[in-house]
Amino acid sequence: MTNRVWRFLVVAAVVCAVVLLLPAPLQAQDTDNQFTGSWIHYLNATNLETGPFLPALLTYHADGTMNASSSLMFGSPSLPLAPVRYSPIHAVWEKIGYKSIAVTSYFIAFDPDGRMHGYQRNRAVFELGADRDTYAGMLFLDELHCGAIGVFSCPDPLDPSLEWTPNPNMPPGGYQVTARRFKVIPYPE
Repeated sequence: MTNRVWRFLVVAAVVCAVVLLLPAPLQAQDTDNQFTGSWIHYLNATNLETGPFLPALLTYHADGTMNASSSLMFGSPSLPLAPVRYSPIHAVWEKIGYKSIAVTSYFIAFDPDGRMHGYQRNRAVFELGADRDTYAGMLFLDELHCGAIGVFSCPDPLDPSLEWTPNPNMPPGGYQVTARRFKVIPYPE
């Protein structure tokens, strides 16, 4: 074989190696904004120093969706700000920065007797902690009430012309939120 053929084969091998090895380092760089997984999420409901801190269990999926179960799903008679019950929470999220995401979630609100009386919408921005196992941010809660006959007179919550009402119990600027990622706990030996 001639030198030209050998040089071509060497260059082709180097190019193939670079192409095959390149995706791994690029993927590793993006793990600093890795929200996917399950979290215990705390909403600071009233006082930034003493709480109460309302927990929820959240799972962020890689496709940009999120599902959650709130501690208020079955009501909370001891909290005057939450005399209602909530459905599971459904959300979408998107990356907005190197270590931050924006989230919009919707859930259905029921009165204490179990009748639907409206929708709730959360809008939030969260930033991943340096340890990648915590995040913090602010959450803004809006309400959309149904008419007098409940579910049969509820507007479409995705209608952009509707006016949502800020939650009257919400502190100015929204609710403070913190979260910690679930970890595997070893099975006892």
